[in-house]
Amino acid sequence: MASRPTKVFYQFKLILLGDSGVGKSSLLSRYMDEEFVPNQPCTVNADYKIKAMLIDEFSSVQMTIWDTCGQERYRAITRGYFKDAHGIILVYDVADKRSFSDLDIWLEEIKKNTVKEDISIVLVGNKIDLKYRNINAEEAENFAKENNLMYCETSCKEGRNIDVTFDMIIKDIIKKQNSKNIIGNKDESVKVVKEKEIKREKEVSCC
Repeated sequence: MASRPTKVFYQFKLILLGDSGVGKSSLLSRYMDEEFVPNQPCTVNADYKIKAMLIDEFSSVQMTIWDTCGQERYRAITRGYFKDAHGIILVYDVADKRSFSDLDIWLEEIKKNTVKEDISIVLVGNKIDLKYRNINAEEAENFAKENNLMYCETSCKEGRNIDVTFDMIIKDIIKKQNSKNIIGNKDESVKVVKEKEIKREKEVSCC
């Protein structure tokens, strides 16, 4: 008789990066609460939210998602949130050329402050609902390919491609984790809890 597949619970950390005003907080609000707040104030320091979801009938995931500040004067603070990050959503504003030019600076920050060589990164061109844009999709896609990044365009105002962006990075992190398990080089910072261990933890904590 074939053995039953083991249920698995993943835990990992995502961070949102990019210049101030590109829509990082709006992206997170849309994803978590399906809300869009016009003229949302810029994040000072950092904030985080936790989301749990089913991947399939045999696995689920809990993510801690950090929304970081983008202003230059807070960048030293932001560096502290790179620790143990498994995925990064790097955001720019398609109408703001400087936010696109600053991507090189953010990639350098990622390189200096992360220890995982295979960290998952999605480049997001936000605010595609605007009538004008200074960065076209082809230019952004070429930049993503040159830097080995996944790419997606979003509109927080209209709710376009928000889930697609997060699904993309979740699947990539899990794919890399499963690949490490197969070759025996597991990333211990991604907490993977088997079904029996979950039951045992509940029994221990109930009394």
